Amino acid sequence: MKTSNTMKFEGAWDVNRRINIPALVHAADGMAIERVVNALSGVHEVTINVEKHLVVVHYDASKSDYQEILELLENTGFPPSDNWWSRVKCNWYQFSDTNAKDNAKAPPPACCNKPPK
Repeated sequence: MKTSNTMKFEGAWDVNRRINIPALVHAADGMAIERVVNALSGVHEVTINVEKHLVVVHYDASKSDYQEILELLENTGFPPSDNWWSRVKCNWYQFSDTNAKDNAKAPPPACCNKPPK
């Protein structure tokens, strides 16, 4: 279980997402969360801070998305905070991840003022 914040971006679609989890109270909870979230495709690193009830997930948004991580956490018994700010962040993160996934699938743009073939 890592506690430092040394996450480095490797690709164009890499993102860090901070998730507050009130049920995160023991180091064993943190290890369980880390094991489950690391199993998702595209997840590079998971950082746990038990004192702040915080999970930071570094992942490739073109392969995974925020909603998938939240559903996984809820299914394992660690639902995120359900306050106004958390819901706003959730909607913003999901919107951003959906755009990243769509843009990753888009064809490359025309180059040098040449029309596409």
